Amino acid sequence: MDLNQLNAGLISVSPQKMIFYAPYDRSQKRIITILNPTAKRLLFKIRSNAALNYVVLPNCGCIEPYNINEVSVSLNYFDFHDDRGYDHHFTVLYIRSPCNDNTMPAESILCTFKQVRDQLKINQVRIPIELQPNPICIPQAELDMLLPPDTRNMMLTKLPVFGEDHLKHLSAPMKRKKRCNWLRVLTNLAVIVSSLVGAFTQRHFIEELIYLHLTVDEVQF
Repeated sequence: MDLNQLNAGLISVSPQKMIFYAPYDRSQKRIITILNPTAKRLLFKIRSNAALNYVVLPNCGCIEPYNINEVSVSLNYFDFHDDRGYDHHFTVLYIRSPCNDNTMPAESILCTFKQVRDQLKINQVRIPIELQPNPICIPQAELDMLLPPDTRNMMLTKLPVFGEDHLKHLSAPMKRKKRCNWLRVLTNLAVIVSSLVGAFTQRHFIEELIYLHLTVDEVQF
């Protein structure tokens, strides 16, 4: 049994197809997940036929037994034309690690792939890329499921439906607010009037006291 047969089906790669959506005037990020379900350490590297449009981090690495690695893929600004056909894809190349060193630098991993003279011994999984001309459309039901249950119930039970009832619902707080404003004005006026009456009464009382003292003094003389 040759090495190619031994390596066949060693890894599981997700997603099987990578999709990007318009508009393409901003960066879009996706994740490639590579699973190593074997008891052997594997080396991998990522290759693309449109490398100028994508940023892949890391572009190579080592996957420990029964472990996964995540690779970040970013599509930068892309001059997309709907009338053109695009055949972009990624290829995940992988081989069994020739050593037990789990700290191999990226340069050593790339050199290991170059040293494989028989390219048939390098297994590969292709991930096609689909470039959609339209923005992503998510059904409202799925968007609602992203909300917490309490928030969802509140929106369904307490918020009125837009229409005449909704306008009445909006106008009711405004009427209450106007009523409260009038009550505040009347309360302030009552306080001012009571203060003036109190001041006038106190002044009248003081004047009477002064008049009585003056009258007593005149009688004593």
